[in-house]
Amino acid sequence: MPRRTIRRYGGAALAAVIVIALWHLVSLSGPYASVVPSPVELLRQMWSDRGFYGPNIAATISEAAQGFLWGNALAIAAALLTSRYRIMQRVLERFAVTAIALPLVAVAPILSILFSSGTPSVILAAQSVVFLTVASVLLGLRSVSAGSVDVIRAAGGSEWTVLRRARIPAALPNLVGGLQIAAPSALLGAIIGEYLGAEHGLGVAMIQAQGAFQVARLWGLLVVTSLLAAICYAAIPLIAKLLVPALRSVETTLGAAERAAPKPSAARRLLSGGLSLVSTLAVILAAWWGVAILLPGASSIAPAPDRVLPYLLHGHTSLGTTDAESAQALPYMLGQLLRTLGDTGLGLFSGVVLAVLVSIAAFEFKAVESAVLGVSVALRSIPMLAIIPLLALVFGRGLVAVTVLIAVMTFFPTVVNVLLAMRAIPAAAEDILRSAGAPRWQTILRLRIPYALPGLLASVKIAIPVSIGAAMVAEWLSTGSGLGATLTVAAAVYDYDFIWGAVFLILLTSLAAYHLAAAAEARLAARRS
Repeated sequence: MPRRTIRRYGGAALAAVIVIALWHLVSLSGPYASVVPSPVELLRQMWSDRGFYGPNIAATISEAAQGFLWGNALAIAAALLTSRYRIMQRVLERFAVTAIALPLVAVAPILSILFSSGTPSVILAAQSVVFLTVASVLLGLRSVSAGSVDVIRAAGGSEWTVLRRARIPAALPNLVGGLQIAAPSALLGAIIGEYLGAEHGLGVAMIQAQGAFQVARLWGLLVVTSLLAAICYAAIPLIAKLLVPALRSVETTLGAAERAAPKPSAARRLLSGGLSLVSTLAVILAAWWGVAILLPGASSIAPAPDRVLPYLLHGHTSLGTTDAESAQALPYMLGQLLRTLGDTGLGLFSGVVLAVLVSIAAFEFKAVESAVLGVSVALRSIPMLAIIPLLALVFGRGLVAVTVLIAVMTFFPTVVNVLLAMRAIPAAAEDILRSAGAPRWQTILRLRIPYALPGLLASVKIAIPVSIGAAMVAEWLSTGSGLGATLTVAAAVYDYDFIWGAVFLILLTSLAAYHLAAAAEARLAARRS
């Protein structure tokens, strides 16, 4: 067997052996023996359940595939249609952030009332991929070489020609990377939808196994889900290369970003930022009003802005008090939100730093890449609703469990985007450093990390709303504090004014954080041009 193949796949095999060995040791320890089956026990249960998986896998894959196709078709079409207009791109990005930042506790009642079994899973799968694909495609469209655009325009080419001949080819690698990240997310979205109510599917089977405390069966379902996610992740680039042969030779140009526009004055930047904020809020409020007014039955569980905004300013709540007295709703929400943001920040930072370090190691050593990506895909595809109880048992019901969960959610997309950016390094730059005798650490500092910055900032933009959502789910199921836990209490007493007031604050926070990351990305692009 060639040495290159041994290096590439030997790491994955070694990682699998280490994971199984640690797993076996954990299953033998007293505190975890009741919730972690041994690998042998798991294999026996999976063999016994072999006829049980097929119908559930078929139902979940069908829902995930429909959501994946609809969500990505919408995202790609919207990104291409707005490619000429930066302000429209900003509105699109912020609308996509809004879609991914909507808390499940607010969306679930609407989907359960309005749609039959199965449809909520398709919608949540589509919702899970729209933002990821929009962010990846827009990054690719903007990373086109300025020289390519200038040549086409100088030859009399139209903007359509620029899009067709330069921007779309430049965006293809980013699109494939985005689809790879989106595939496990679609699977996860479909399973979460099944948690809300369905007749068949892996999510339904997980609920039944959890309810009956069938630990080995639950772990078998998690293993099957992870394998499906890994297959989807690995299949995307193969399918893309079959459908688009140009992908076999195309290279990204992340290091040669399109020439930035001249730096505007402070007044112009302030005006542009204000217009962007107003247009984004207008789109969100219009969509919110539309849902509350047009969809039958939705107004009772999704009150319109003209009811929620006055509640935010003058309303009171007794959710956080132990006596009959109530407190002002807005200060109470902001206090809970600050706690959630604290949980989010630590997990996001930990996940991004770990992902960057692992990406560098994976780029330098193929065996590390094979080992790490398989594990990270598996972790990313496990439903949060299923993994949080286990994290709480292992790490306790505190900040550590929340941090680990957010780091897991952040790690995978960051690794994929950073690796993609480093693979775009021109061979000539590598040759120059190699001929100068630069050691490996200098190549990493002077070449790899600078080229990885666009992908890293894109990953942070993607990770921010996802991390806030993960922190709220963890607060709901584990810590019992923060806005995630408070929203669950509000849902139990049908306080939808509080829920949608909190949703509005979460969306504003997610958009503000996304805007800061986008500003840092634009500043970097301007310096690189």
